[in-house]
Amino acid sequence: MKRILSYLLLAVLLVPMGCTEDPLEEPKDNQGIRYYGNLFAYNIMKTYYLWEAEVSEGFASWTYGEDPVEKVKSMRYKDSAGNPVDKWTTLYEDCSSFERSVTGNGKSFGFDFKLFYTNDSHKEICAVITFIYADSPASKAHLKRGDTIFTVDGKKMTPDNYADIVNEKFYAGDTARFGFSDGREITLTGVQMYENPVQTVLTLDVEGKKMGYLHFTSFTMDACRDLEKAFGKFKEDGVEEMIVDLRYNGGGYTLTSAVLGSMLAPVEAVKSGSVFNRDIYNKTLSESDAFKDDLELCFAEEFTINASSGSESYKVHPLQVNPEIRKVWIITTSSTASASEALVCGLKPYMDVALVGETTYGKFCGGYLIYADEFFKSLSKQEKLDFDVKEAREEMEGWGLYVIASRYSDKDGVTLSMPNGIPADFEAKDNPFDGYMLGDPSEAMLSRVLALATGKVTKAPLSAPTLDPAPPVRRPGFGVLLH
Repeated sequence: MKRILSYLLLAVLLVPMGCTEDPLEEPKDNQGIRYYGNLFAYNIMKTYYLWEAEVSEGFASWTYGEDPVEKVKSMRYKDSAGNPVDKWTTLYEDCSSFERSVTGNGKSFGFDFKLFYTNDSHKEICAVITFIYADSPASKAHLKRGDTIFTVDGKKMTPDNYADIVNEKFYAGDTARFGFSDGREITLTGVQMYENPVQTVLTLDVEGKKMGYLHFTSFTMDACRDLEKAFGKFKEDGVEEMIVDLRYNGGGYTLTSAVLGSMLAPVEAVKSGSVFNRDIYNKTLSESDAFKDDLELCFAEEFTINASSGSESYKVHPLQVNPEIRKVWIITTSSTASASEALVCGLKPYMDVALVGETTYGKFCGGYLIYADEFFKSLSKQEKLDFDVKEAREEMEGWGLYVIASRYSDKDGVTLSMPNGIPADFEAKDNPFDGYMLGDPSEAMLSRVLALATGKVTKAPLSAPTLDPAPPVRRPGFGVLLH
């Protein structure tokens, strides 16, 4: 992860803040983080932030004495009515949770979930398991989709405490005792693991037509090799249409999105290297020679992948496994975000793409995760610095800034997900209570796709949860689109 922007940081110059106070006059005890945090965040946002010109007043008033985390949050761009446009730029004190989300590597119980109120009073909240990662503590405990958690370490979840419980227990991956609706109590201890996003790979025979089904949960770098294997099977099986289940896919890397796009797109578009996504940056970056190759991301016959797991780079060959399908069905919910939306956006000009489910999340922009350590290291060769680089790196160890740097679009400059997501072409509801595992043709959303694909759509009510959804507590890094 730390190599994401190391080559780009060479272009960063130390920009003085527009402040009137002398930061070096501040006491160093308990002020080092504040000073270095503001120095780091100001310079990165001044260089990379997509809406740098629109928030110029915030830069002019930025001082070293502010809380850097809150200052970055206050700098997020809003429209003329005061509504937030940028909901994602964040300064992190500890990037470990963020890294786990976008790389799939970290401490985990190995299950995902959705939150619901337990009854109409909305006084208690439960967590319903949506899917299980293979070889995880959850799979070894024989948990499955639809299992419902009512208590955590003996505590019920309420509107007042559930966000803290989810962050401190579910996402931290430490030991927790879960109480289920059927009376079971199961203690899980998280382990370091790779949450492989290539979850389910099936070829379905639907009234004589071969349809591929892929449940894909995150656009990690390490997923590319497994995607190549999956599509090799789809091609061998002769699939005519694809179903890509992105209902829980919150994003990841643009490169992985282009790899998957090249496995789905018409062969002619891949062979010709047609534009998959265009990126719009701020004026500074748009005119920079360092970014001239980053304005377009194209379909390709071959990609070189730098795996986030630290292993050596490898190549994937999308054209060799492209099954030459005539249509792709994409299952979506409000948890379908970022790189998932960029995939839809990039494919639609080239082929028949039908969305089944709900309107997507609405993450129409991408960014960079820049580590403070790498930033200060890049400054070490500059002369006349008013601080000690070694001290700065030690003080800011583990800190990082996810900064929104671009808006993605299709080949024609259209961003379908802006501002509030991509509406589904056909409605369907995710119902983890329906008793079917993902990939089962009887599962609520997949059965809807199959009915549409065979022209057997009825007026029967759609399967839907009987409980009201509670406001989600998003995993750190959700909605990330990384260049």
